[in-house]
Order: sequence, then C-alpha cells, then structure tokens
Amino acid sequence: MLVPQQIPFHIATAGGELSKGQKTFNSNIQKIEKLRTKLAAWDAATTAYHEKYTRELMPLVAASMALHVTLVHSLDRISGEKGFSKSERRMLGEVIAELAGQLLDERDDAEMKAIYNKHNKSDYDSEEAAHLQGMKSMLEEVLGFDLGEDDELDSSEEVMRRAHAQYQQKQANYAAEQQEREAQRGKRKKSARQLEKEAQAEADARQINQSIREVYRKLASALHPDREADPQERER
Repeated sequence: MLVPQQIPFHIATAGGELSKGQKTFNSNIQKIEKLRTKLAAWDAATTAYHEKYTRELMPLVAASMALHVTLVHSLDRISGEKGFSKSERRMLGEVIAELAGQLLDERDDAEMKAIYNKHNKSDYDSEEAAHLQGMKSMLEEVLGFDLGEDDELDSSEEVMRRAHAQYQQKQANYAAEQQEREAQRGKRKKSARQLEKEAQAEADARQINQSIREVYRKLASALHPDREADPQERER
C-alpha cells in the first residue's frame, strides 16, 4: 500500500521493505527537494542583492560619474591658464583626454566629445568608426564571416551579435554534416577523398574554436563590461 508522506510523491509502504527502484525514487525526490530549497535561497539572496545594489550602490555610481564630469570640466578650464610649462600642458591634456574618453565609453555627451577632441587633437566619432571597422575586419578575416556594410552596423554590440549568429550557423551546419556522415558511415565504404574532406572539416571546426578565443582576447580592451554603470546592461 502506498501512502503519502511529507515529501511529495515519496513512496512508503505499510509493511515490508522498499524495492531497490522505490529506494532510488525516494532518494532522488529528496535530492530534488534539497535543490529546490537551495534554489529558493539563491533567489531570495539575488533579489536582496539587486535591491541593495539599486538602493545603495547606484546613487554612489551616479555621484561618482557626476564628480568625474565636474573634474574634466575643471581641468579643461585651468588648462588654458598661464603658468604651465609646455611639457606640463601636454601632460595635462593627456590626462583630460583619458578622463573624457572614459566617460564617453559609458555615455554619449556632446560637451565631453568636444573636450576630448580638443585635448586629444583628434575626432572621437572618427576614432570610434575606425575602431568599429577594425573590429569588423578582424572578425571577417579571422573567422571568414561577412558582416555586411549596411548603416545598422553602427556599434560593437551589433558587430558581435552578427558574428555570433554566423558562428552559430556554421556550427549548426557542421553538426548537420556530421550527422549525415554518421548516417552514411555504415552504408558504404568511404573513399580517400571523403576521409580527407571529413578530416578538413574537423580541422576547420577546431580552427574556428581557437579563432574565437583569439578574437575574444583581442576584443577585451574594446568592450570593457566592468565600466558599464547599469547592472542590467553590464550583465547583457
């Protein structure tokens, strides 16, 4: 006779020993309940963390950014004053450009761009366009992708999204080819040409995986996720 216990679907008997299968079932149910308890604890901790982050850290981040902006404007004003040597003025300009560039990595600010352009003696938008084109060209050259030339390709995120989509398609095609080869394996003996082609496909797959790692290392300096102030955007 089966009777319900505290644990859902737990098997018990009015008398006699449980079978091996029944013991295994009860053991697995207990493991599931423990995992559910642990998951609920993680959910509660995550919710509390996000609430505390929003309540305590976000205002500090906003205040820090405001001070950052004030600092850049203040340094820009004093950079035109007398009393600096040529080397000191050059060093101050480099510091201002670096600080302004950090802010522009996090948000679009026309005034900050003007300050950056002034002290870096360049154009921020042109630099970003060149950087984006370089990233796109590198991905296309290393991985053999075609990321297109349309106007929507205007951010590193869009470049990476398209590259990831094409990589997934290549992987799907390779998996389908592998499945087809496995299905045909027992039907006929493979020729030397077929074996060579399969070996090349496997080598290409290994090269793709290696190239992906190399590309991600090269792009790490361009993406800077730790600089993103918004927690949801940083996680994305």
